[in-house]
Amino acid sequence: MPKYYGCPCEGCGEPLTLQDDIVVCPDCGAPYHRTCYEKLGQCIHRPAHAAGYEWKFPYEESQLRTCPACGERTLRDAEKCRCCGAVLPPEEQEPSPVSDTTEDSFDYSRMYRQFGGAADPEKEFFEEAFGKEARMDGIARQDWLDYIGPAAPAYLAAYSRMQLQKSKISMSFSALLFGPFYFFYRKAWKPAFGFLAAEMLLAAPTFIEMLQLSGSSFAPALSASALTVLARVCSLLSFLLMLVRGMYGKWLYRRSAASRIRRIQSEFPDARQRQAVLRAQGGVSFGAVFLCILLLTLGGSLFTLLLGPDLQALLNAFYG
Repeated sequence: MPKYYGCPCEGCGEPLTLQDDIVVCPDCGAPYHRTCYEKLGQCIHRPAHAAGYEWKFPYEESQLRTCPACGERTLRDAEKCRCCGAVLPPEEQEPSPVSDTTEDSFDYSRMYRQFGGAADPEKEFFEEAFGKEARMDGIARQDWLDYIGPAAPAYLAAYSRMQLQKSKISMSFSALLFGPFYFFYRKAWKPAFGFLAAEMLLAAPTFIEMLQLSGSSFAPALSASALTVLARVCSLLSFLLMLVRGMYGKWLYRRSAASRIRRIQSEFPDARQRQAVLRAQGGVSFGAVFLCILLLTLGGSLFTLLLGPDLQALLNAFYG
């Protein structure tokens, strides 16, 4: 109940601090220290309750300032914060307020505001690319911001640049290096499962070699030279696939996100409901990354069932 911090207790008159156990009269809203209320046994304003008495915040806004230590409102002319007890510096020495972001998230918007003179250069860049209506793929900029999450300014800046250059290419080192994990993390399900399947398919030479070394009956009858050629082809294709992911990863994420945003728009026409759903279903997911790892682990476990009886030869080949 932050609005009571710094207010005098209706029982003893001492300020209610962040460390105090505060209780509030259920009838009029007057705040007390719990011990004070228990000593009194009732609200001191009880006789006035029948007449409709309601407790009012005792200070005008002009009397208050924000404590730089705890962030609560305290008296402007006090030397110490009434909420946390910290010494208050002169108001002219207080740092200017920053945007409201969580400690564990990166404020991309603030980063962009540090460059150039525009208040929001990313927004202006977006409007330059997609028009004053600020609609990309028929979707309003705000819906993109709600869906993508804290990294939205960086992504929208990249999409604006791609639009102005009339290109689908924008290098994403996350997609380049982490492959399917990037798309699972970003909840882009179709490219995520597509790249995962492609990675497993390109690992076929390794699987075939393991089957042959273990003497499995499922091993294809490929000669050593044919297997070497296949391995080189798959290695080349794997490298090309990595480049495709890096160059087109952001574009693929855009397509996936646009599809989901349109579905949410059709199901939730109310702006507030749509915003809540976009934020809930968008963003990122560590759980999806764990799902990818789980699928790979499960696939590896199932593959071991196909191995033949000569596992010792297989171990010697890979570790000896």
